[in-house]
Amino acid sequence: MITRQKAICVLVAVVLSIAMLGGCNSGANKSASDEIIIGAVYPLTGAVASTGQNIKKGIDLAVEDINASGGVLGKKIEIVYGDTQGDPKIGMSEAERLMTQSNVPVMLGAYQSGVTEVISQVAEKNATPLLSAISTADVLTTRGYKYFFRMAPTNMMYLRDMVQYVVDWNAKSHSNLKTVAIIADNTLLGQETAKWGKYWADKQGLSVIKVILYSRDAADLSSEVVTLKSAKPDVLMVDPYVSDAILLVKTMHEQGFKPKIMISKATGVIDPNFIKNLHSQAEGITTAVEWNKGMSKGKDINQKFEAKYGIPMNGHSAEAYTAVWVLKTAIEQAGEPNRDKIRAALANLKIEKKFPNGPGIMLPYDKISFEAIELAGQQHLNLNVNATLGIAQIKSDEYKTVWPFSVAEVQPVVPLPW
Repeated sequence: MITRQKAICVLVAVVLSIAMLGGCNSGANKSASDEIIIGAVYPLTGAVASTGQNIKKGIDLAVEDINASGGVLGKKIEIVYGDTQGDPKIGMSEAERLMTQSNVPVMLGAYQSGVTEVISQVAEKNATPLLSAISTADVLTTRGYKYFFRMAPTNMMYLRDMVQYVVDWNAKSHSNLKTVAIIADNTLLGQETAKWGKYWADKQGLSVIKVILYSRDAADLSSEVVTLKSAKPDVLMVDPYVSDAILLVKTMHEQGFKPKIMISKATGVIDPNFIKNLHSQAEGITTAVEWNKGMSKGKDINQKFEAKYGIPMNGHSAEAYTAVWVLKTAIEQAGEPNRDKIRAALANLKIEKKFPNGPGIMLPYDKISFEAIELAGQQHLNLNVNATLGIAQIKSDEYKTVWPFSVAEVQPVVPLPW
């Protein structure tokens, strides 16, 4: 027989359970109704975490600015992060989690092209739009994926402009730098860097005399540098992630290898840890940049970034900041955070000079749109064909824009001043 006291205890327990369930449900409904979530997968820990964290800073500043100005469709944005740790398998798992458990309507990511390649497969399978602000491997937009969009220039574009810088320097300085060596890691990214470096060098009358592809996260690059030194190239083109970039430069100093020009893609050489670890050893190295502090655009955004984080923006954080504004615009044009409607909005997006009710495009171009186009014999889908680059040189621990020469802050120093 149930006593009155026991009955009251049971009743209280039931009421508390209902209240707790109601609280959980109301919290979920509040999240669904008051916030629009965006998934973001980047290497927040691991060997390239400094780059991933820098990208995150750009994203977080954009979210702060957007939410302060009214949000999206009257709701605040919330970023739900996944940590790839720089590993494609972990990246795939994190992307799957965000798409199937967090049910994000749209994604940002990733950094390394090899990770983005597998994440984009997950996005296509789950019919979730994925915008890559930074990954550059050409193959990413050649697979006909409807849900993958790339804002960044491709490897082909990077190497085109890196070679053009050398050609323009020859013309400007009456030099005759003709021989080129290329070193990159033996990943999807590095393989494409070698391919397009040779392609554009041949087109422009330069001669690639040595190509070296090494295993990423190298413990030692001595033999590779000895091989490069013996080849005696005028120009060294490189594409390492940050730990390899630091090791490469230190080894070059140890071995006394000094090409006249050393030019990098915007990977490890623009990572905040690169100069921090090398200082004067990095002097004179040039790198392609998606954005640089000395450019005329984005100065007000960079001032806020520096005030908040104590360092200037670089190309990665500037692209990440811009990508969030792209997604804001697409979601507003879609009218709701619906995956297929956002995909359609991205496919038809046309942003010129300034975001609606937002800042101007801070990157060194004035239009963002995602097109189907053939480039160098490859058919691309959802590629931002408007993306362009600059070249910066490290001078006294700062990146100074040196090309195009028409907008240069300073004149480049050639040869390397080591």
